[in-house]
Amino acid sequence: MRFAKTIMSALAVSALLVGTAASAAVNKDAVHLALDSLLVASSKMSVINAMNANKKPPSTNAEAHLGAPSTMTTSEISGIVVGKGGVLNVYLSPATGTNRGLVQFVPRVITTKKGKRAVEFACVSPNIPEIATVSPECKYQAAAAQH
Repeated sequence: MRFAKTIMSALAVSALLVGTAASAAVNKDAVHLALDSLLVASSKMSVINAMNANKKPPSTNAEAHLGAPSTMTTSEISGIVVGKGGVLNVYLSPATGTNRGLVQFVPRVITTKKGKRAVEFACVSPNIPEIATVSPECKYQAAAAQH
Protein backbone atom coordinates (compact mmCIF):
# COMPACT_ATOMS: atom_id res chain seq x y z
CA MET A 1 0.00 0.00 0.00
CA ARG A 2 2.82 2.41 0.89
CA PHE A 3 4.53 1.57 -2.42
CA ALA A 4 1.33 2.34 -4.34
CA LYS A 5 1.01 5.71 -2.58
CA THR A 6 4.65 6.50 -3.41
CA ILE A 7 4.09 5.64 -7.09
CA MET A 8 0.91 7.73 -7.21
CA SER A 9 2.72 10.68 -5.60
CA ALA A 10 5.58 10.37 -8.08
CA LEU A 11 3.15 10.27 -11.00
CA ALA A 12 1.32 13.33 -9.69
CA VAL A 13 4.58 15.26 -9.28
CA SER A 14 5.78 14.32 -12.77
CA ALA A 15 2.45 15.33 -14.28
CA LEU A 16 2.76 18.66 -12.49
CA LEU A 17 6.32 19.16 -13.75
CA VAL A 18 5.35 18.30 -17.32
CA GLY A 19 2.47 20.78 -17.15
CA THR A 20 4.76 23.46 -15.73
CA ALA A 21 7.38 22.94 -18.42
CA ALA A 22 4.76 23.17 -21.15
CA SER A 23 3.40 26.46 -19.85
CA ALA A 24 6.86 27.96 -19.37
CA ALA A 25 7.47 28.46 -23.11
CA VAL A 26 5.61 31.42 -24.52
CA ASN A 27 3.83 30.61 -27.79
CA LYS A 28 4.80 33.73 -29.76
CA ASP A 29 2.34 33.02 -32.58
CA ALA A 30 -0.57 32.68 -30.16
CA VAL A 31 0.38 35.92 -28.36
CA HIS A 32 0.57 37.71 -31.74
CA LEU A 33 -2.87 36.35 -32.67
CA ALA A 34 -4.27 37.63 -29.37
CA LEU A 35 -2.78 41.11 -29.58
CA ASP A 36 -3.55 41.57 -33.29
CA SER A 37 -7.07 40.17 -32.99
CA LEU A 38 -10.22 41.91 -34.08
CA LEU A 39 -11.48 41.54 -30.51
CA VAL A 40 -8.62 43.66 -29.12
CA ALA A 41 -8.93 46.20 -31.96
CA SER A 42 -12.68 46.59 -31.48
CA SER A 43 -12.23 46.84 -27.68
CA LYS A 44 -9.73 49.68 -28.19
CA MET A 45 -12.22 51.40 -30.49
CA SER A 46 -14.95 51.04 -27.87
CA VAL A 47 -12.72 52.72 -25.28
CA ILE A 48 -11.93 55.54 -27.75
CA ASN A 49 -15.62 56.00 -28.58
CA ALA A 50 -16.52 56.15 -24.87
CA MET A 51 -13.73 58.68 -24.23
CA ASN A 52 -14.93 60.85 -27.11
CA ALA A 53 -18.58 60.66 -26.06
CA ASN A 54 -18.06 61.23 -22.34
CA LYS A 55 -14.84 63.29 -22.35
CA LYS A 56 -13.41 60.85 -19.82
CA PRO A 57 -12.18 57.26 -20.02
CA PRO A 58 -14.53 54.41 -19.14
CA SER A 59 -13.73 52.34 -16.07
CA THR A 60 -15.85 49.27 -16.77
CA ASN A 61 -16.79 47.09 -19.71
CA ALA A 62 -20.35 48.44 -19.51
CA GLU A 63 -19.15 52.06 -19.72
CA ALA A 64 -17.14 51.12 -22.83
CA HIS A 65 -20.19 49.32 -24.27
CA LEU A 66 -18.36 45.99 -24.21
CA GLY A 67 -19.67 42.60 -23.16
CA ALA A 68 -18.90 40.96 -19.85
CA PRO A 69 -15.27 39.80 -19.54
CA SER A 70 -16.36 36.16 -19.79
CA THR A 71 -17.82 36.87 -23.25
CA MET A 72 -14.73 38.70 -24.49
CA THR A 73 -12.77 35.59 -25.44
CA THR A 74 -10.97 33.85 -28.28
CA SER A 75 -8.75 30.79 -28.33
CA GLU A 76 -5.88 33.03 -27.22
CA ILE A 77 -7.76 35.43 -24.94
CA SER A 78 -9.51 34.33 -21.75
CA GLY A 79 -11.10 37.73 -21.10
CA ILE A 80 -10.88 41.49 -21.56
CA VAL A 81 -11.60 43.83 -18.66
CA VAL A 82 -11.78 47.62 -18.88
CA GLY A 83 -10.28 49.14 -15.75
CA LYS A 84 -9.74 52.55 -14.22
CA GLY A 85 -8.60 55.13 -16.75
CA GLY A 86 -9.89 53.06 -19.67
CA VAL A 87 -7.03 50.57 -19.39
CA LEU A 88 -7.78 47.43 -21.40
CA ASN A 89 -6.62 44.38 -19.46
CA VAL A 90 -6.23 41.51 -21.92
CA TYR A 91 -5.89 38.19 -20.11
CA LEU A 92 -4.21 35.55 -22.25
CA SER A 93 -5.38 31.96 -22.35
CA PRO A 94 -3.20 28.92 -21.67
CA ALA A 95 -2.84 28.48 -25.47
CA THR A 96 -0.35 31.37 -25.39
CA GLY A 97 2.01 29.49 -23.10
CA THR A 98 1.89 32.28 -20.55
CA ASN A 99 1.02 31.69 -16.95
CA ARG A 100 -2.06 33.92 -16.61
CA GLY A 101 -0.43 36.39 -18.99
CA LEU A 102 -1.70 39.94 -18.87
CA VAL A 103 -1.21 42.61 -21.51
CA GLN A 104 -2.49 46.08 -20.78
CA PHE A 105 -3.35 48.77 -23.31
CA VAL A 106 -3.19 52.15 -21.60
CA PRO A 107 -5.01 54.97 -23.44
CA ARG A 108 -3.58 58.45 -23.67
CA VAL A 109 -5.08 61.54 -25.27
CA ILE A 110 -2.72 63.26 -27.68
CA THR A 111 -2.89 66.19 -30.08
CA THR A 112 -2.01 65.26 -33.66
CA LYS A 113 0.24 67.36 -35.92
CA LYS A 114 -2.96 68.78 -37.42
CA GLY A 115 -4.14 69.91 -33.99
CA LYS A 116 -6.82 67.22 -33.63
CA ARG A 117 -7.51 65.26 -30.46
CA ALA A 118 -6.70 61.55 -30.73
CA VAL A 119 -6.23 58.56 -28.45
CA GLU A 120 -3.24 56.25 -28.61
CA PHE A 121 -2.47 53.18 -26.54
CA ALA A 122 0.74 52.17 -24.79
CA CYS A 123 1.18 48.40 -24.51
CA VAL A 124 2.68 46.98 -21.31
CA SER A 125 2.76 43.66 -19.51
CA PRO A 126 3.35 43.30 -15.78
CA ASN A 127 4.03 39.56 -15.94
CA ILE A 128 5.41 38.58 -19.38
CA PRO A 129 9.12 39.54 -19.29
CA GLU A 130 9.66 38.56 -22.93
CA ILE A 131 6.71 40.63 -24.25
CA ALA A 132 8.98 43.04 -26.21
CA THR A 133 10.54 40.15 -28.13
CA VAL A 134 7.08 38.80 -28.92
CA SER A 135 5.50 42.17 -29.73
CA PRO A 136 8.06 44.99 -30.15
CA GLU A 137 5.51 47.77 -29.53
CA CYS A 138 4.95 46.39 -26.02
CA LYS A 139 7.20 46.67 -23.02
CA TYR A 140 7.61 44.71 -19.82
CA GLN A 141 6.86 46.70 -16.68
CA ALA A 142 7.00 44.60 -13.54
CA ALA A 143 3.98 44.99 -11.32
CA ALA A 144 4.68 47.08 -8.23
CA ALA A 145 4.99 45.08 -5.04
CA GLN A 146 1.86 45.38 -2.95
CA HIS A 147 2.15 45.74 0.80
